[in-house]
Amino acid sequence: MRRTHGVVRVLLSSALVATMAAVVAPTAAAAEPAACAWTPDILPIPAGALTGNVDATDDSGGYAGSVSYGADSEKGAPPGVWKNGKFTEYALLDDPEYQKWATVAGVNDAGTIVGSIHREGDGFPSAVRSRNGKMERLPELPGAFSSAAYGINDKGDVVGAVETESEEGSRFHPVIWPADKPGTVVKLTGLPDESASATGIDEDGTVLVEVHYDVKQVPYLWKDGAARALALPDKAYHFISRGISNGRVLGEVIHTGNDWRSVLWDRDGRPRVVERSEDARDINRDGQIVGRTDDPDRREQGVWQGTTLSSTLRWAPDRGIQLTVSSDDGTIAGRSWKIPGGKDEPTVWTCR
Repeated sequence: MRRTHGVVRVLLSSALVATMAAVVAPTAAAAEPAACAWTPDILPIPAGALTGNVDATDDSGGYAGSVSYGADSEKGAPPGVWKNGKFTEYALLDDPEYQKWATVAGVNDAGTIVGSIHREGDGFPSAVRSRNGKMERLPELPGAFSSAAYGINDKGDVVGAVETESEEGSRFHPVIWPADKPGTVVKLTGLPDESASATGIDEDGTVLVEVHYDVKQVPYLWKDGAARALALPDKAYHFISRGISNGRVLGEVIHTGNDWRSVLWDRDGRPRVVERSEDARDINRDGQIVGRTDDPDRREQGVWQGTTLSSTLRWAPDRGIQLTVSSDDGTIAGRSWKIPGGKDEPTVWTCR
């Protein structure tokens, strides 16, 4: 539920003709010293679906994402939740002005999904959440022409961004859709007077915000109308949100010379480089991080405890993998695919 995507980060699985029959589990090779033997399980997808991907977790054995029935299919790529061995599919917007696929950004312990669905004509997204088995649009600020939801906590508070147009140009506004005031949207106050997006929310209500300047983004934490900036590492000037959980913040930063680093802000607010991480994706409440390592072949995924790399999972000759989710129950998740074939399959790995 902490998963963050930044502004307009969209991934649509390719529609490929394949079945789930005779699935071969990916091979995991542990780093030295090995903390875990990560055992994969392929999650089920509905009959007729071609692909699937895990994008978020409820942190207690449930995972959210989407499945694809094909780009030209009537069903498109609806979102849903895997729980107790089955997939529950949520209906897309019943509106011909919107495309038949959804971007999933988060899910809470009640199974409520948040994310965005894009319009057919101009391609701009609208923020959505699930209710009673189907997706519904979230309200926007006056003058808005796009929006996206990026995070939800167990209370049901949703955060994201609304984009408006003025004489000065377009601008993103960080917002919260409060659970105790359904049907309303509230702009976050106390932040710099710049374009900004709320990209994640912790269980105590702390919101992670990207503030956008002309050539850079910087991280802020916001709670109850008060905001404070997080210090960037030396020579870093650009920040991309990856997650917030239990007082810790995970992000990607760009240093002078276009050098990308994954950075963890612990509860003391100090930034620390995550060793050997080139693309960290998510963090759980205990500080377990998943993502891609700096291995030059780009085929090695990592699991970190704090900033320390604890184990690695490599592509097998017949299967690729990508880790995107770190759950509070210790599992990790994402997607794997056959080589050749390329069909994305929703996958969860357990430490055994």
